[in-house]
Formats: sequence, structure tokens, C-alpha cells
Amino acid sequence: MTSHTPGCKKPKVAIFSRSFSKSAGGAENYAVNLAEQVADEFEVHAFCEWSDVSHPGICIHRMGRTIKRPRWIALWLFAWWSWRQTRQGFAIVHSHENTWYGNVQTAHVRPMRYSLFARAKNPLATALVHLKIFTSPRLLAHWWLESLRFRGGDKRLVLAVAPALGDIIASTYAVNTNRLRVVPPGIHMAAASDVGSSPALSKVDARKALGLPVEGWLLLLVGHNFEKKGLAAVLRSLALLPADMFLLVVGGGAKQVDRWRARCVQQGLAGRVVFSGSLPDAASAFIAADCLVHATLDDMFPLVVLEAMAARVPVVLSVEPFCLAAPLVQDGGAAWMLQDPHSEQEIAHAVRTLRADRDLCQLQIDRAAQFAQNHAWSQLGLRQAQLYWDLIKSEELCS
Repeated sequence: MTSHTPGCKKPKVAIFSRSFSKSAGGAENYAVNLAEQVADEFEVHAFCEWSDVSHPGICIHRMGRTIKRPRWIALWLFAWWSWRQTRQGFAIVHSHENTWYGNVQTAHVRPMRYSLFARAKNPLATALVHLKIFTSPRLLAHWWLESLRFRGGDKRLVLAVAPALGDIIASTYAVNTNRLRVVPPGIHMAAASDVGSSPALSKVDARKALGLPVEGWLLLLVGHNFEKKGLAAVLRSLALLPADMFLLVVGGGAKQVDRWRARCVQQGLAGRVVFSGSLPDAASAFIAADCLVHATLDDMFPLVVLEAMAARVPVVLSVEPFCLAAPLVQDGGAAWMLQDPHSEQEIAHAVRTLRADRDLCQLQIDRAAQFAQNHAWSQLGLRQAQLYWDLIKSEELCS
């Protein structure tokens, strides 16, 4: 790999991420981790609305006071501000947000254009979608920014976090495959191995610290959007499972937690579900858990799945199209695959089987650990750095 020569000035890289924080969500965590991985070879500058990151190799530029609502205006303001800040002096401008600027664009979700038109099967339905877009300032703003983002010719690289997402982008916006790459999320293997093999905290101590029952089988669900992560079906499945099975839900804001806690009371599950809120370090949750249930309804390449695999926690995961990384996981036999994440019966069957069949459970754990090993942040950082160097070299040849 081309690398930085000692004594020479490092190329400057700008990173766009509105919330530059590992605790803000999967896409934000991804942006921070990759920035940290390339910070030794490049002079990294992060442009954001807010950040809690402190890294010696990353210079944080905060936008300052901004509006939060309506969100589409906030998106345009951030796009304009980040463009103004980085028009000169940067070898690479890498955006994790919808913006017209940047020679590297990482897509973390399906394009809005794809989502809106996927179900429009006839000319009338297509016309109605267009009418919906052009009569909504919010949709129109997103549509325009997204369209600008995927243009740019051969000098703009488009990165997808899952192969299936790359295929969707290519077909939706006619992105040439020669400027489309896949860089999935990763995992810090050293820290994860400590959780999975010889954790400093025992399972009993971890459960006590989180206010959980010491005995019994503990299911884990992690996410910021409980509806999208399939919590409703997981709660229904819990009612079908033995009384010594419990659920820990990590993430979510206070209002969301209060709503779902009330639903647990209504369903008679209050004593079997614990909401921890967001945790500064989820390691204790993985130590405490016996199984991660990720019955997601819409995910690309969920980082929490990799974290569970590396921590040697068996995983129950939705198939494609609910999770676009599912084909990779399924090929490696690294998780129990849910054909229908809405089905509480299927979730309950998966959990019962993994608990009862220890050999099957251990086989899945071993395969999952190998899958996670192949997605170490250190390796993905090398891949990302090489993409930067290739792009810099190609622009130098053209200049």
C-alpha cells in the first residue's frame, strides 16, 4: 500500500458527519472509527454539528449553533457550511451525509429515490410518487441533495457499507461500477476478544451491574430505533418463551424508553424486560447476554451484530431485504437467520433451539467469531486509506 513518507506533509482529509460520535448511531460510529484508522497517514479534519470525540490525530470543526427543525433545512445548512469550509486545501473530502460536495461519498442507507419508487409498479403509481415529492419541501430537498450526491463522474468514489446496497445504488443512479466500492463496518478485535474470552467482568457481575436477574437466559437487543430493530416482535416472542428468559434493551432516548416500558406493562412483561438506555460502553451488555436478537426490519450492515459475534454471543438476524448484510452472514453460517422478523413464533423457535442445542450454538459462535475476525477495523482502515491514495494519485496524473 502507498503510505505517507516520514518528513513529508500528510495529505489533508475532510470528513463530513453531522454527529461525529461513536454513541450517535451506526453510521456515525462507522465514520469515527474509519477516521481514527486513517489518522496516522493523513491529516484528518472532521466537520460536524457536534462531537464528543477526542483523538490526537483528528481536528474537530463544529458548525456551532444551528436549527434542528425542520430537518431538511438543517441538512441543507450543514451541506452549505461544510462545502464553504473545505473548498480549498483538502486532497480528499469524504462525506457520510447527503451533500453535493466531496470526492468520496459513503452511503449508509438505501437511496430515498429507490425507497419511494420501489413499489410503484405502473405509470399512475409513479406519477403519484412524483406528485408527492414535488409537493413536499422535505422530500424535494432530500431528493435534490441525494441526486447531486451520486453525480460527479469518474473522479467521485461512491462507497457502500454492504454489497447489496452497492447494487441498489448502481441500479438507482446508474453509478458506474468502476467508481463504486464496498467498505463494510468493522470491529476492534482486541477489545472484543477480551469480552468474549476472558472478560474482566464476570457474567454474574455484569448482570448485577445492569440490574438484571443473575439466573436464566438473557436476550439482548441494541438499537436507537426500537420499532425498526424489531422490538415489537421480540416482545411478543418473549411471551412464548419460558419464564426464566429475560430481555435487555440497550439504547433509545428517554421518551422512547418510557413508551416501550409502558407497552411491556400492558403485555405483562414488565418483570422480564430491562431498559438500560444508552451505555457508554456496551461491553458489559455482551458479557451479560446469552443471545443477541436482531430482528431488524431495515438495516444495511449492523455494527452491533459484528460486536456480538466478536464477543462470542450467538446472533439471531433478519434475512435480506430486511438486512442487506444477511447474505454475507448466511454464507458464513455465522447467525441464525430469520425469514420473517415480524413472526414472534419464528423468533421464539430460534431462541429455544439455540438454548437447547449446545453443539449447534457453539458451532455458530465459532463461525461468527471468524466472520468478525475478517471485519477488523484495522483491515478496513487499510482498505480505506488505499482508496484515498489511489484517488489522490489519479487526480495528480490528470492535473
